[in-house]
Amino acid sequence: MNDEQKYLFDLHGYIVLRNVVPQPVIDVCNTVLDRFEHMPPEEFPPPLVLGTPKTERELYISNILESDPAFRPLIDLPEVLDIVAGVTGGPYRLNHTYTIYRWGGGYTSLHMHGTPIISKCQYHCRNGQMISTLTKAVFPLLDCDVEDGCFAVIPGAHKSNFPKPWGNHPNDNPPVVPIPAKAGDCIIFTEALTHGSMINVSGRPRRTVYFCYSIGYMPDWGGQGLRFSDHIMEGLTDAQREVIRLK
Repeated sequence: MNDEQKYLFDLHGYIVLRNVVPQPVIDVCNTVLDRFEHMPPEEFPPPLVLGTPKTERELYISNILESDPAFRPLIDLPEVLDIVAGVTGGPYRLNHTYTIYRWGGGYTSLHMHGTPIISKCQYHCRNGQMISTLTKAVFPLLDCDVEDGCFAVIPGAHKSNFPKPWGNHPNDNPPVVPIPAKAGDCIIFTEALTHGSMINVSGRPRRTVYFCYSIGYMPDWGGQGLRFSDHIMEGLTDAQREVIRLK
């Protein structure tokens, strides 16, 4: 992690890496997601489950890594792990994964914040070392512009000292900033940052995969059914097993 990346991540709470996922990986991941888009949730192979009820605007599937080997290359992309290691401040592990499909009218409400402190999602920096207890890598699998409901943040909110004075709808928050990204890019942010998405007004589908890295001792997330199965290590490389290891 170079000095510019450190400065920008600490300043804004996120950083964008361009063209870090090879096109063949994007293609095979999309092929898998094509299959799940129209599959009845009760037919999902375990441990895949709905993270939230499916609607005409959104489909949220937890534990997507375990659906198919197509997603395994995302575990240990060197450029991503370099940032994760730099901002965690100690041993880290891949804690959970999920995917969100989004269609016309859908959006994610703004959530998380620097104040009041959330026990599992904290950020601070001491003596030149950042500590982000949960850091997420966002992988768009389709190009996603502002009108497509792209990822959005309030820059710097991970260090806020006062509660956010607005509601959770993106249109109600004057400082919200959209982060357009293309398939192959990766947005990395501290979960303490206030984040969500813009509203999908284009009607074009948005598909995003999330790989979430925690400080090493944090247990599986648990919410939205997010957990690893007893068989998670099967078929992984030694390097990938090391990233998922429990501390």
